[in-house]
Amino acid sequence: MNRTRIVIADDHPIFRSGVREILNQNNDVICIAEAENGLEAYQTILATLPDIAILDLEMPVLSGLDVCKKVLSEKNQTRFILLTMHKEKRYLLDAMQSGVLGYLIKDNAATDLIACIRSVAKGDRYISPQLRAFEKEALNSYTISPELELVNRLLTPTERVILKLISEGKTSAEIAALLFISPNTVDNHRANMARKLQVEGKNSLLKFAVALKAEL
Repeated sequence: MNRTRIVIADDHPIFRSGVREILNQNNDVICIAEAENGLEAYQTILATLPDIAILDLEMPVLSGLDVCKKVLSEKNQTRFILLTMHKEKRYLLDAMQSGVLGYLIKDNAATDLIACIRSVAKGDRYISPQLRAFEKEALNSYTISPELELVNRLLTPTERVILKLISEGKTSAEIAALLFISPNTVDNHRANMARKLQVEGKNSLLKFAVALKAEL
């Protein structure tokens, strides 16, 4: 039997253990690796090339959605399931628009996770039952700000990650350390983003990022 190879990423060890236990009870899936933050998850996915990555939406360094965007932009074939406490439509739509196939409320993970994995493994979408009514409504009614639309259209996945870190007040040196790149590379990204977004003046990119922090 070919087993679905899975990476789990969540910054809470107890929750990771619970997900792993669910997987261990089913013969058609196997956990091949775990990660405790977004950057580690990204590196682990690239190193192991799992069939599915199960990610917490909110993790240190990179969010689960940031990881999905970066991996999918690199033409990786891994499919994604996001686990979250958020029930708002905008989070669901952001995930769907980014190519996420599975979206589960953590409260339902124990009962829905295996069904979600099996659907996603076939390339089908699976959303927590209490959110399914929002799917069409979210797609029809949710709009993003013009500024975020520019970010999504003009910036690369790496630039979007750096912009998010800038919005959190991180310096170039701190961003470089988190992403394992040089401060000069971060500064080059800053300059490219400012040019693309047409923001000028001292701290203009920081002000732009902070204004969008809730949407990034």
